[in-house]
Amino acid sequence: MSPQAHQGTGLPAGNLLGLDHFTLRTNRLEQTVEFFTRVIGLSDGPRPAFRFPGRWLYVGAHPVLHLVAVTADDRQLHAYLGEQESADGSGCVDHISLRGTHLAETQQHLLSLGQTFRERIVPQIGEHQLFLEDPNGVTIELIFPYRPENAVLGEAMPRPDIG
Repeated sequence: MSPQAHQGTGLPAGNLLGLDHFTLRTNRLEQTVEFFTRVIGLSDGPRPAFRFPGRWLYVGAHPVLHLVAVTADDRQLHAYLGEQESADGSGCVDHISLRGTHLAETQQHLLSLGQTFRERIVPQIGEHQLFLEDPNGVTIELIFPYRPENAVLGEAMPRPDIG
């Protein structure tokens, strides 16, 4: 079957470019890095100076796995990502991220459906992020290029205090 045969009535065709990254919360950061680098073949690479520990692992030039260390003092992590009940098994999946191309169209589409979403602008890494929940409570992040003229139409989230 062609990809067009599976196309639904959601976002405009061509808006999503593919899976951007996934984020795991772990209390075994170094062992997780070791597994994904040695066993899976990802490479350790640069990460913004977030105020909570973690690592970004790459395929080529693209960070596809964001690892977040769960520690005794997770105030900065919770301020950025929110609280999570478990850091084990499937509970360690924090969110799934997709990269998009048309922010304004996507915002209008979500609003027309009555779909609630949160937004954060992160100019330090050139991103405008939308967050929504799937019916199972899994957080879905949609990432668009940051531009100063981007409008926030959903629930505004504070800009991260990076650095």
